[in-house]
Amino acid sequence: PRWPRDDPEMAPRLRETIGVAAAPLHELYPPPLTAALRDGMRAFAASFPGFDGQAALLHGVETRTSAPVQVSRDHETCEALGLRGLFPAGEGAGYAGGIVSAAVDGIRVAEALLPVLVGGIAAVRASGAPSGAAQEEVGQR
Repeated sequence: PRWPRDDPEMAPRLRETIGVAAAPLHELYPPPLTAALRDGMRAFAASFPGFDGQAALLHGVETRTSAPVQVSRDHETCEALGLRGLFPAGEGAGYAGGIVSAAVDGIRVAEALLPVLVGGIAAVRASGAPSGAAQEEVGQR
């Protein structure tokens, strides 16, 4: 199948359907942002030829919304309050408002979870249980 953007008859219908309107972004964004976008697209196109071609579509601007709820978690361990073994993280859990803050929160939760995982595996190994039991024990936490 062809991409909608490659089909001249499909592209206008697609734009009407999802409410997308073409606009010259260099007229909307400040010059430093426009230059950064151009540089980034050219650099990316070096690895992915055609990324910055005539048929390319660049959609923007990202909205700034977050989850309307937050899964409560312990400040130190990052474990969900009232639900042992759940470590909520990122935007869906209500701890971030975008891709960068979600990544940072994911790292924070992973660092808090690591001792739990390592401790669980070490405890099972110390008990002399078969190697597969370590994975089962950690999965039950």
